[in-house]
Amino acid sequence: MPLASVTAFKGMTADGLKRLEQGSVVQEPRDGVTIFAQGDPADAVYAIIGGDGHVRIGAIDRHSKALMVEVFGTGEIFGEMGVIDSGTRSATAVAEGRVRLQKIRGPAFIEALATCPTVGDALCRMLVQRLRRTFGLFQDATFESLEVRLARQVLYLAEREGRPSPQGVRLANRFRQADLADLLGATTRSIITILNAWRAADLVVYDTDRAVLTVRDIDALRFITNGERDR
Repeated sequence: MPLASVTAFKGMTADGLKRLEQGSVVQEPRDGVTIFAQGDPADAVYAIIGGDGHVRIGAIDRHSKALMVEVFGTGEIFGEMGVIDSGTRSATAVAEGRVRLQKIRGPAFIEALATCPTVGDALCRMLVQRLRRTFGLFQDATFESLEVRLARQVLYLAEREGRPSPQGVRLANRFRQADLADLLGATTRSIITILNAWRAADLVVYDTDRAVLTVRDIDALRFITNGERDR
């Protein structure tokens, strides 16, 4: 069962997983496809059950300025908030790269939450982690410089999805300079300026054509997050 490998559902019995999967639909959206948009009715929860891409969660304002809140990969769920409170989508979800999704009906998810304590426990832990991250982003946006904020997010992504390479720790997913700008609510030009300075100091390698970022000096980025420079 594909859902058995999803973190939120690992404690469920085979019968519970079977009920959860009944009526669910497997989807493989193309790169760049919007899975749901902010303000849409929330009728399902999505589990990422395969693929080497990710799902980007964020928002776009009336002037087409984008904000990226999070990226989710295989083994994670998204879209649960609107289903839990019977509200609308709080953000937009977009597929980036190859992802395989299982769309779980809202009532089936609520039933699993009500009848399986392990699902409730896993969901509470997941939501606490996401709330901590959201608070951290809000706090950084208020108090920290853009360079410190970018360093923290690059380190976060390196810890989540980093892969060893001859050059250092490479982020598994593609992040264009505009994507990094969206993650911080900044301009692309300001991100380019910081990345150029980091490349000159040999802290990172950034392949512009492939949108691949590799961290060469993790410790130096940690110095920056503390408001210091590794001299």
